[in-house]
Amino acid sequence: MKPMKRLVTAVAATAVTASALLVPATAQAAPILATTAASSNCVVTGGELKWGVKEGFRSYISGTIANGSWEVADGASYETPLFSWTNPTGQIDAETGEGSISFTGSVHFTGHEGVLNLQIANPTIVLGGDGTAQLLLDTKSNNAQGELVVDEQQAYLGKVEGFGQLDPASGAIALDKAPTVLTSDGAAAFGDFYASGDELDPVSLSLQLGPCEGTPAKPVDAPDEAEDAVVITQEPEAAVPILPIAIGAIALIVIAATAVMLIVGRKKGAGQGADGAVAGGDEPEADAEGNASPQD
Repeated sequence: MKPMKRLVTAVAATAVTASALLVPATAQAAPILATTAASSNCVVTGGELKWGVKEGFRSYISGTIANGSWEVADGASYETPLFSWTNPTGQIDAETGEGSISFTGSVHFTGHEGVLNLQIANPTIVLGGDGTAQLLLDTKSNNAQGELVVDEQQAYLGKVEGFGQLDPASGAIALDKAPTVLTSDGAAAFGDFYASGDELDPVSLSLQLGPCEGTPAKPVDAPDEAEDAVVITQEPEAAVPILPIAIGAIALIVIAATAVMLIVGRKKGAGQGADGAVAGGDEPEADAEGNASPQD
């Protein structure tokens, strides 16, 4: 009976193993804490932009050929040789150095009895974070025939270089005489009298900034002290294929049960045949020494 017990135990173990295989493994996303720098915006609270536009152009306007002049309005001012704009608005990212600073005020150039007519207004400095900036201006300009050919809002007139590494978090930025060149849009605004890439007067910029404010991301279900942490979720593992496993487990159970039935059946048949042979047959004769010998 011991072999039979071991066989039954093996079948039971197979069934338990197959049942375990039917339970799908669950892959849960585990949160990983990773620190990240918070983006902080520094708001501009004051400052001034100074720019002479182009010295050669001013000389031409005020000379005997053009017999022209210029006027400032809406917050712009002029003190030889620079135009000035104050009361800026905008903000700068303390981490990247990118930002935008806008001013209000206009400068209106006229000459040749009104044929030459150029107005620039509301300059904006767009910081690229790479040491350069764009000088944008609202622009209206006539061609040589006195026809209005340019009328754009915030046209890209000049490229400013030499900003270097800014530190907005310090609360102040000072840039003195940064080199500036004319763009293709700027050349059109000047009636193509100048070409793209020609030098303009340098730009000087001074800014005051308030405290930088940011909103760092917090990790989900993380302690409050992890202020600079952010949750990165792992991708879940592929789902376990339940159906093929279930079919295989059932097949194992059927095979094991069939084997038990066959073995038990053979055991019973063999036992019955042996008992019949002993009961119905003649006993063997013994020789003189008591050993059995087959009958003739």
